[in-house]
Amino acid sequence: MFVVVLLGALLQVVTQTIIARSLPDTQVGLVSLLLGALPLLTSLSMLGQDASTVRFLTREGAERYDTSRHIRRTLLLVLPLGAVVSLLGAWYYGLAWWLGVGLLILVVSQNTVTTVTSALRAAHRYEMAMTGVRLPAILSALVLVALKLLGLLTYRSAVLALAASFAFAALVVYARRPTSRSALSRVPRSVVVEGLFFLGLGISFSVMVAMDKVIIGKMMSYADLAVFASVFAIMRGFDFLFYSISFVLMPRVNVVEKLDLRLYNLSITGLAVVVAALYLLLGDEIVHLLYQGRYDHGAALILPFALSGVVKLFYSVPSSVIGGRLPRRALRQFMVLNLAGMVVNIGLVVAMVRTAGLVGAALATAVAWVLRLAGGYVIVWLNREHLSERPAVEQVEV
Repeated sequence: MFVVVLLGALLQVVTQTIIARSLPDTQVGLVSLLLGALPLLTSLSMLGQDASTVRFLTREGAERYDTSRHIRRTLLLVLPLGAVVSLLGAWYYGLAWWLGVGLLILVVSQNTVTTVTSALRAAHRYEMAMTGVRLPAILSALVLVALKLLGLLTYRSAVLALAASFAFAALVVYARRPTSRSALSRVPRSVVVEGLFFLGLGISFSVMVAMDKVIIGKMMSYADLAVFASVFAIMRGFDFLFYSISFVLMPRVNVVEKLDLRLYNLSITGLAVVVAALYLLLGDEIVHLLYQGRYDHGAALILPFALSGVVKLFYSVPSSVIGGRLPRRALRQFMVLNLAGMVVNIGLVVAMVRTAGLVGAALATAVAWVLRLAGGYVIVWLNREHLSERPAVEQVEV
C-alpha cells in the first residue's frame, strides 16, 4: 500500500511540475481548476455509493453477494449524474466547450474507478484497489512526461492527455472488477439509501479539499490559483497518507472485537511529526527546485498546509470508525455536523481570501479541519458503547 501510494504521490507532483514549468500561469490555473474541481464533482455524482458499499460488504461479507451486479447498478446511477454535474461545472466557470468535454471525461472516468475499487476494497483486496485508485494519476504523469520529451506539450495536449489517461484507466479498472455471480445474494437496495448519508459526508469533505481552489479561481486570478495549486501539489503527501490510512482502516474496524483508538492515534502522532518536520525544513527548497524559482513567493503557504495535513491524518481515525463501525444514528449525526461545518468552511475561505489572499484561504481550511476533527470525536464519544462490540448490519429494505 505504501509503495503504491508513494508512487502515485510522486507522479502527481511530476504532473503538476511539468504543467507549471511548461504553460503560462493562466493556463496552469485552468488545468488546476479542472483537477481541483474533480473531487467535488465526483462526490456529488457518486451519491455516497462507494462508502456505503464498503460499509455493507465488510459487515456482511463480500463473498456472499453478487458484487458484479451491484457495480453495474451503481454505474447506471452515477455515470449520468457525473455527466450532468461536469457540464454544469463547465457552464458555471464559462469554460470552452473542449474543456467542458475534458471535465466530463475526467468525472465519468473517476466515477467508474471509484465504484469498482470500492468493491475491491470491501473484499479486502487493498493493494489492487489502491492501484486502481492511483492508476489515472500514474498514467497521466507518464503521458505528460512523454509529451514533454517529444516537444508536443501544449495547453490542449495537456488537457487531452489527462482526459485520455483517466478514460483508459477507467477501462482497465472496470476490466478487473469482481465477477461473483449466480446463486449469491443481491446487495439490498437499502445500501443505495444509506449512501445518501455518505453523500453528505463526501460533499462536505470534497468541499474542504477543493473549495479553497474553487473560490480562488472565482475571486482571484487564475495566476494566483496556479501558485496555490502548485504549492499544494507538493504538500499532498499528507493527503496520500490520509487516504492510505482511511482506505484500510474503515474496512478493518469491522473485523476486530475491540478498537484501541489510543494505539491508532499514537501511531499517527509519530507519522505526523516526521512528515511535518520534513515539509517545514525542506519545503522552501522543494518549491524552488521543482518550479525553478517561479513560485517561491508561495512558500508562505507551507505552514498552514502542514497544519491542515496533520489534522487530516488524525481525522482518519474518527471518520473511519464512524463510517465503518458505528450505527446509522452516528452517520446521521456526523453528516449534519459536517454539512454545517462545510457552510462554516465556505464562509471562512471567502472572508479570509478577501482579507489575506492565498495565505488566508490556507489558514481558513486549516481551522475548518480542526473543527471537523473535534466534531468527529464528539460523535465517537456519543456512541462509545459500540466501540467494544462487533457491529450488526442494519437491514432496511425499500
